Amino acid sequence: MLQRIVLEHFKCFERLKLPLAPLTLLTGLNASGKSTIIQALALLHQTITENPGSSGLVLNGKDVTLGSADEIVDKVSGRDSFVIGIDHTEGSMLWQMRVEAEELIAPFAEIEWQTEHEKGQLIQDNTRYVLTVSGPPPRLLQTLQTLTYISADRIGPRETYQASSSTQQTGVGARGEYTPWFIDTYEDLSIPSAMCHPDTIPLLKRQVEAWLDAFFPGSGFEIDRIPRTNLLVMRLRTSTATNYHRPVNVGYGLSHVLPVITACLGAVGLAQRDSQVAPLVIVENPELHLHPAGQSAMGIFLARTAAAGAQVIIETHSDHILNGIRKAVKGVDGDPILTPEQVAIHFFQPRDDIGQRPQVISPVIDLQGNLDTWPTDFFDQFDKDLGSLIGW
Repeated sequence: MLQRIVLEHFKCFERLKLPLAPLTLLTGLNASGKSTIIQALALLHQTITENPGSSGLVLNGKDVTLGSADEIVDKVSGRDSFVIGIDHTEGSMLWQMRVEAEELIAPFAEIEWQTEHEKGQLIQDNTRYVLTVSGPPPRLLQTLQTLTYISADRIGPRETYQASSSTQQTGVGARGEYTPWFIDTYEDLSIPSAMCHPDTIPLLKRQVEAWLDAFFPGSGFEIDRIPRTNLLVMRLRTSTATNYHRPVNVGYGLSHVLPVITACLGAVGLAQRDSQVAPLVIVENPELHLHPAGQSAMGIFLARTAAAGAQVIIETHSDHILNGIRKAVKGVDGDPILTPEQVAIHFFQPRDDIGQRPQVISPVIDLQGNLDTWPTDFFDQFDKDLGSLIGW
């Protein structure tokens, strides 16, 4: 499991060492660095899966598209390189990239790793072999390779959905574009009991149906392959009293929640089946198109995912997601889902001109779901607006 991410001269950070927990929540003001954390992890995943023999970090791929290296280096510190580092329970790795103007990859200048038994280093031309040498922590690399990333830019309703193969695609896709294919392919995948909806068969398709119904009572779906094509058709319903409809004729919430539910269940199911390391699931804005009650329920669902053995990183602007996680710590129906030590909350704010204000504040949660600090602009807009309305 990842314990910390280290960034130097990457985008808006001169230097950052951010602790990670089984469930980590990233929130804060716009353009303050939340997405930068996710992009750093997605870039490593993208490079390992799309071009493992690359001599540089792949900046443009199916997960993220960031342009050229000189666009993502920290302009304030003005360096000609940047660093991404990962601390893992097994060891640590650090990648230093050179910055070359208008280059669409960032060449590796140096790669370092450390395990309990050895240290290693690769410099420039030899860095392309980092995935084949014996030294780097294999479970750290496996975590990055199997990472599941759900972007805020999810595709929403479609007439048809693309199929893939299990050798090319291991998840639902960054935009959720492979969700129907994943459900159809892995419908009989066994799901760990900690993630199972009560009184439902512990198989992927049945669990996805049950959890979707929990968010949208009466909802359901059916998926069919189109003969002699690599396409699938999905139909949705919002009530047991109605027929299945084209996704475009159903509320957007179903289309945006379905990939999140499927990705979380699939990640823990595949990890159990293949005896993999704890899966890493990253979800941007899980609250999209959800009613506040659904957002709170989503926070609890993501907490269950972490309790089932996955590591979950969430970027959100929703106080309801936060409160769902707080409820998961205090207890749902009297039973805590996570301990306070299993949750990390990080509030990001823009860097000031003189570097006096911290870019990240990390409130600590207790057994009752209370936070030890409540920074300005940390989910306090309701109170500000209410005060303005009633003349506080």
